[in-house]
Amino acid sequence: MLLTAVLGALSGASLMAQTNVYSLNVVGYINVTCYPGFNMIADQLQATNNTLAGLIVDSSGYLDGVTIYKWNGSSYALDFADSGAPPSYWDNGGTITLNPGEAAWLKNPFHTNITLTFVGTVPQGTLTTPILGPGKFTMVSSQVPEAGDLVTGLGFTNSSGAGLNNNGDKVYVWNVNPTTGAGAYTVYTSDFGGGSGYQQNWDPPGDPQVAVGQGFWYQTSTAALGGAAISWVRTFSVN
Repeated sequence: MLLTAVLGALSGASLMAQTNVYSLNVVGYINVTCYPGFNMIADQLQATNNTLAGLIVDSSGYLDGVTIYKWNGSSYALDFADSGAPPSYWDNGGTITLNPGEAAWLKNPFHTNITLTFVGTVPQGTLTTPILGPGKFTMVSSQVPEAGDLVTGLGFTNSSGAGLNNNGDKVYVWNVNPTTGAGAYTVYTSDFGGGSGYQQNWDPPGDPQVAVGQGFWYQTSTAALGGAAISWVRTFSVN
């Protein structure tokens, strides 16, 4: 999607150059497949309205019975899709947000997959995602619609010893087997292993893997930072 966006931006730039009008915004879309049962989803594009009411309007009743659960650090906010409740089609008003960097559970009550399509602008610049303090769980996602290695690819790094990935921090990635439909966590524990310069290691070995449109849990270790705030900060440009 990002490659397509870049090509579109380059094509558009040649046209805009003739009129002295310029824009660095890149608009795209992502399709998020939701399997029967629970899926941890994310919308990694900035829309005009990143609430459920703005992102998912279901006048046909296609999503009737779908439930969204969003963790606020201590409890879940819930909403239920219902085509009989216009204009938002959400029983609780559709006020839950899915901003880039956020994530939520979607419970698919059907026996077939659901595909959600999100449209918006690719976030660029300095992107800051807050992480809850020691011992707490944060439901989080990349702010950029990229898949791959969480640390080496998506910039989820610890550069000072007082940020992300302190020894004992954990990443929980929920994946669904598309063949069997079974869901399970892959759990990664941060382990410096005596490395210098805060070289990141994981137990089991290997950088945590996340997909486009997928969220994950991050749990800080109980001793991390002495209660200080944590942020995932990444500088990103499509170009």
